[in-house]
Amino acid sequence: MFIVLIKGEENVKSKDNIFEVEYFYNESIDTLGIKVKRDFQYMETIEMDEGILLDFDIDNVPTALELLNASEKLRVPKESFEKIHCFKMKVCVDKDSILMCAIFGFMVPNKDDEYELNYFIENNFDLIPTETELVIA
Repeated sequence: MFIVLIKGEENVKSKDNIFEVEYFYNESIDTLGIKVKRDFQYMETIEMDEGILLDFDIDNVPTALELLNASEKLRVPKESFEKIHCFKMKVCVDKDSILMCAIFGFMVPNKDDEYELNYFIENNFDLIPTETELVIA
């Protein structure tokens, strides 16, 4: 199970700030998706980098992460995605920028290892400043 911790201002309208998250991996198209398991109204998808997609809801809360060519981006064998044992992602939005830091833990052949993705882009999307953290429980 994954949970989402939301830290922010009163602009985060959700009464509950802890959400379960699910993940999927499609080996045939090498795509990893991590999505909040709660009802939300989709607002937009922001491309943090080529093939790194971050979805936001109408409350400016990140609700999903999609990695295209995931094994290539994280430099792990495709079979490693069968079991992700560790995941932590922090998304910080301010009036000028969006920062995403994600750590994935995989059991790769003969070792247990963590892999990190960090992206920083301009906030050209009028997202309200907030800080969100998704972690494995």
